[in-house]
Amino acid sequence: MELRYPLVWLCLAVALGRSDVNQGLVPFDFLFDAAVEAYYKGDWLSVILNMEKALLNKATVQKVKAQCRLSCANQTAFGEPLAGLGVPVPGAGSVEDLGFFQKILKRADCVNSCETEQLGYPSLHQVGEDVELEFQKRTPYNYLQVAYFKVFSGLQQEFTVSPDCSKMDHNCLRF
Repeated sequence: MELRYPLVWLCLAVALGRSDVNQGLVPFDFLFDAAVEAYYKGDWLSVILNMEKALLNKATVQKVKAQCRLSCANQTAFGEPLAGLGVPVPGAGSVEDLGFFQKILKRADCVNSCETEQLGYPSLHQVGEDVELEFQKRTPYNYLQVAYFKVFSGLQQEFTVSPDCSKMDHNCLRF
């Protein structure tokens, strides 16, 4: 039982350190659901691991999407006029509008291919409104607060049961 809590922290550190985009991100709504399920089962370590990973993956998805949009915006600028159009042909409509929409479509294609390359298929990271609302309300932090409290209260209870344990005293000071 003495080794349990240092192993908990080691597992947390290893799990949270693995947020490589290249490894493929688990969708954060899946992790959130797994954490909520673990919460109702009283599996506090799974709550912490899954909820922290869900928050990291959500932030990573947002960061990658922003980087892709900025990169594609720089590649497909709107400033330059279309070459060779000259005077519009009467009755043909505005040719300049076609050029504008062509640039919009190129930018959208660039963003889609960039996101697919870095995150996988777009449908993988689409979440429902209910999960998005939970993240906007910052509900994951409520779950984490309770889970951390339960883990630390268990640690404190173990410390009060065996206060003479030098390893427990060392671990409390270390963490």
